[in-house]
Amino acid sequence: NWFVRLQARRYGAGLVVSEMVSSFGLAYGNERTIREFLRIHPEEHPVSVQLFGHDAAVMREAAGMAAAAGADVIDLNMGCPVRKVCKTGAGAALLDDPDKAVAIARAAGDGSGLPVTVKLRPGRNPGDRAGLALARRLVEEAGVAGIAFHPRHASQQHKGSPDYLLARELVEALDVPVILSGGLSDDERVLEAIAQSGAEAVMLA
Repeated sequence: NWFVRLQARRYGAGLVVSEMVSSFGLAYGNERTIREFLRIHPEEHPVSVQLFGHDAAVMREAAGMAAAAGADVIDLNMGCPVRKVCKTGAGAALLDDPDKAVAIARAAGDGSGLPVTVKLRPGRNPGDRAGLALARRLVEEAGVAGIAFHPRHASQQHKGSPDYLLARELVEALDVPVILSGGLSDDERVLEAIAQSGAEAVMLA
C-alpha cells in the first residue's frame, strides 16, 4: 500500500511500484480495487502502478484511470507465474501470445500517455526464450520504456538460481533500461547480480 511505498522512498528507492492491480477490476469500476490500489500519497512520487490483464481495450481504460490517479509510470506484469492469473491469459501466459502482449503494452501507453515498463520472465519453462524475443518486440513495436526482468522461468516460480548472465544478454540486446528482479536477498547478492547482468537498476519485492 501507499504507506509501504512511502517508507521505501524515504529509505532511498528511486521508484516505487504498487501491488499488482487487475485491469478488469479498475475498468469495471470495482470500488475496493479503485479505493485501495489507486491511492497515491503526494510524497511517494515517482510511483508506478502495476497492472495485469489479457485484454487491450480494458488495459487502455485501466491505464488511463491509473494516470488520472497520479501514476508516473505504468508497469505491466507479464511474468506472474501464479496459476489463477495465468489461466485467465494474463501474467506469464502472455509469453505464449506475443501479438496480444504487444497490443496490450501499446494500449497501456495510448490510454495513459505515460511511460510503460513490462515485467517479464525468460519463458514458461527452462530452455524457453520466448520472453527475450517478446522483450525486443515490446521495445520495437510498442515503445516500452524499460523491461523488468526476472531471470527464472515461470515454472520455477521463485525457486532455483536466477540466470543473471541471461539477463546480461537482454541488457546487451535492448536500447532501454533493464531492471533486474529475483534472488536479491541481501546487499552482496544485489551487487553480484548487477555485476553479472549489467542491469541499470534492481527491483525489490
